[in-house]
Amino acid sequence: MLYAYGSSPVNGYDYNDFVRHIAPVLPKDDEVFLYRHSHEWRENPNKIPVVLFKNICHWKSPRPFKKYVCKNTALEINKRWQNALQQLKNTPFQDNAIKKALKELTELKGVAVPTASALLTAWNPDEFGIIDFKVLKVLVIDGPANIDSYTEFRNRLLKLRKELKLDNCSLRQIELAIWHYYPIQNADEKKRPEN
Repeated sequence: MLYAYGSSPVNGYDYNDFVRHIAPVLPKDDEVFLYRHSHEWRENPNKIPVVLFKNICHWKSPRPFKKYVCKNTALEINKRWQNALQQLKNTPFQDNAIKKALKELTELKGVAVPTASALLTAWNPDEFGIIDFKVLKVLVIDGPANIDSYTEFRNRLLKLRKELKLDNCSLRQIELAIWHYYPIQNADEKKRPEN
């Protein structure tokens, strides 16, 4: 089914169709994750480079950066990071383990669940996505982006990957496709350009 960005969706064309068509062509990694040695870091992620940690935190939420994020020491950052990874040592990842990992990361100054999810996604974009109010709205998950809504959000992404037969897509690609669908879903019909 053809679709031009910004045009009115064809009847019956919903976010599932959009995700099915868009996710495979989206990048698996965001530029912020392409820090000099980020791919090497994934191979041995026991310590997160502080520069990468700060880049991800600033990219996801610049508001608390100077006041809070920069006050985390390398020792604190890596202690929390290692504790989070310890929760995720067994795959497939279980909801309780993910909740514990997120809780560990949110103990860092200036790191809320959306930023913690970005950190996990930088580490493993195949199995994690970045929670955002726009994606929650499209998926009709009520409430704020918190630890409980993250596991529901991730389970929905996993379900979409299976239902839409997107086995070669990362959860990040699926989440990003949904994020791109948000303005389409919420656009004022009168402001949309027609083909």
